[in-house]
Amino acid sequence: AREVSGRPSRGGAARDAGRSGGSAATATLTAPVDVAPPAVPAPDRHTARQVLAAWSPFYVLTVLVFVWSTPAFKALSAPGGPLAWAVVTVPMPGVTGQITTAGGVVVANAWSWTPIGATGTAILLAVVITALTSRALTRAVVLEQLRGTWRDLWKALVLIAAILVLAQIANLSGGSAGIGGALAGAGAWFPLLAPVIGWVGVFLTGSVVNNNTLFAQLQATTAGRIGVDATLLVAANTAGGAAAKVISPQSIAIAAGAVGLTGRESEILRASIGYSLGILVVLSLWTFGLSQLLPG
Repeated sequence: AREVSGRPSRGGAARDAGRSGGSAATATLTAPVDVAPPAVPAPDRHTARQVLAAWSPFYVLTVLVFVWSTPAFKALSAPGGPLAWAVVTVPMPGVTGQITTAGGVVVANAWSWTPIGATGTAILLAVVITALTSRALTRAVVLEQLRGTWRDLWKALVLIAAILVLAQIANLSGGSAGIGGALAGAGAWFPLLAPVIGWVGVFLTGSVVNNNTLFAQLQATTAGRIGVDATLLVAANTAGGAAAKVISPQSIAIAAGAVGLTGRESEILRASIGYSLGILVVLSLWTFGLSQLLPG
């Protein structure tokens, strides 16, 4: 006869252990577990002196550009000025003195290089001062930054040069004046088109200043002919030009190169042209409405 005792058999003990182990594992998996959130690093603290030092290149740049932009400094490189000797002027064959504008003015365009008076010299000088005074900018770092800038922007520089050539051809051939004259024939509806002229001008030249140089007089003359306030149309010319800055090939090329998107200029243009056209429509309607209210 098999002896029966109060102790569980070895097999029963194993089964009981398995069941209790599974229950424990299940309880472990289903029990809520408190997980501490990752520690957030404390923000860096900078002294006022460190902040001022970090911004110092922009202080230097602002001061130098301001000085270079003053009439007194520009007069130094003007004809007869003490720095006029540093201005290099080369007449352009087939252009200088051989083209007459629509207004009867003989074009005196010549290639001019002003190594001291140019605003770019102020920017270059700010870079040199920053490189010489900053402890973090070693010679190797500066040279690497220059190489990286050229590597990222050389395509944009070539594109900008080509666009400037196109703008000069459009200006000197009478193309820009022809476009403006055709739009000016709209008569009383011209205020609707005034921002469009500025928009086209900045798209071609990439500069609101150049746009006003080309078309501001046209806007003022047309305003007098149709009995509209000249200030309104000149302002519309400027505003329309500002709306075109976001799609100007020059601006897009510079922006693409600065953020490492060189070669994707067409994508940027497609993404921004809708906003530019929307602003242009609002400006045109607003200018037309004001032209009906403001006396000429």
